[in-house]
Amino acid sequence: MEYNNCEKKDVEHFESIVGKTYVSANAAICASYLSKSVMGLESQIGDCIVRPRYTEEVRKILIWCSERRIPVSPLSAGLSGGFACPVIKPGGVVLDLGRMNRIIEIDEDNRYAIIEPGVTNGELWAYMKKYHPKYIPPVADGAPPAATVLGDGIDRGFSLVTSSMGPQGEVFMGAEVCVPNGDILNYGSMALNGAKPFYRWGLGPELFSTLMGSQGTMGVVTKGVVKIFPHPHFKTVKAWAMGNSHDMQDLTLEIGKLEFGIAHNTVMVQGGNYPLVMTRFPKDKIPNDYKFFEKIGVPKWWMNWEIWANTQEELDFVCKTIDEYAEDFKKNRAREPEAIREWKLHPKQIESRMKKPNKIAIPYSQWEAGFLFITWYTPWNECADFAEYYNGVLKKYGFPEVMWIASIERCRQAICMPIVCFDSAKPEDFQRVQDMNRETTEYCLTKGWINYRPDPYIHAPMTYSKAGTYLKYLRKVKEMFDPHYIMHPGRLMLP
Repeated sequence: MEYNNCEKKDVEHFESIVGKTYVSANAAICASYLSKSVMGLESQIGDCIVRPRYTEEVRKILIWCSERRIPVSPLSAGLSGGFACPVIKPGGVVLDLGRMNRIIEIDEDNRYAIIEPGVTNGELWAYMKKYHPKYIPPVADGAPPAATVLGDGIDRGFSLVTSSMGPQGEVFMGAEVCVPNGDILNYGSMALNGAKPFYRWGLGPELFSTLMGSQGTMGVVTKGVVKIFPHPHFKTVKAWAMGNSHDMQDLTLEIGKLEFGIAHNTVMVQGGNYPLVMTRFPKDKIPNDYKFFEKIGVPKWWMNWEIWANTQEELDFVCKTIDEYAEDFKKNRAREPEAIREWKLHPKQIESRMKKPNKIAIPYSQWEAGFLFITWYTPWNECADFAEYYNGVLKKYGFPEVMWIASIERCRQAICMPIVCFDSAKPEDFQRVQDMNRETTEYCLTKGWINYRPDPYIHAPMTYSKAGTYLKYLRKVKEMFDPHYIMHPGRLMLP
């Protein structure tokens, strides 16, 4: 596929659409959008930045770029690292949707919010706290307040209620999408003109799923609908320590199967191993010996259950049940019963965990702040095998063995995230990361595990080489929406 660079006439045309203030081909400005970290290391610098405010402006930009064969990479906040940036040369247009930040409607009865793509976690949380205090939006847990709600939703990400309600894709109810030929599509029940966005699956065969996880390859979301949830006042966090990943997996699964009256109250269930704590230390102050962490009470492995309830009695019942199951597991089924104990958190730790939006994904300072989240979905009862295998490979390549694992929809799935800490100032470290990434991807695919956000040069080609006829029809869907392949080309191996 051949593409064109943005020329002076293209920049002038974009200025005629959005205004001169909101277009820049300045090399420094374009370079400032580049990110090679967090979720991906491959990205390019765009030719120009365009910042639309309205759907009609997006529509005109896409029509022009489609006719001119100019690549378009949409982003809202750009906090997913390279995954919001161009992945091919020429870089084309970086479509910054940050100005599209209206909160259009909050419906408490039908429990949804209609928002634009630039609305951030912090903005929506603050708005609802002020005007709709009985409800909370599904903000991405672990992402900073500046991350966007719809960006996480489209990626089927991880929210503050994911363990109870499922991934963000399950709480995304509808959308308005502009495709490159200028058509505006409404997804979900909004496809019926005048209908409320009360039903995700819409009219007959539903096109909505072609949008989810598409990484911006199908079109530009200009409005989205997400569920909102009641915000109870009775909350706490329970934590239990384990000595190995299998005990963590098995105890958590037993509790996850208590779906009515217990597991639905555990809105966030997540854990990991002690090197997670190490990533927060400055490079020159890392205590590498586990004895240091053991002395301050940090277990080798642990799991947190964040519990929400409508009454104190309900909260106490859930906490008591978790403790009873943990004690029984310790006595009768644990591999290392001596390591299993309740990890009593300090009230300030609980308060910090409860604060939303939080910043728990920010301070990875080890190895000069170079870090990469390589995230995989597995069946919950295979997450311990994943952790054992992946930590072994991290050690082999000289990386800290950092592993974070969380429950999706009451332990029906696990989201497993090795956090690769490296020195971002060393080009050879980037190569070492990619070599490790390739080796682990080959193995993970043989196990049937699925990557969350596919790397365009490793995950996507290796995954789709095993997808058979699926790739054939995925290409047909892509060509239906975007026949000239201008939208964020490359991310899903398209073309």
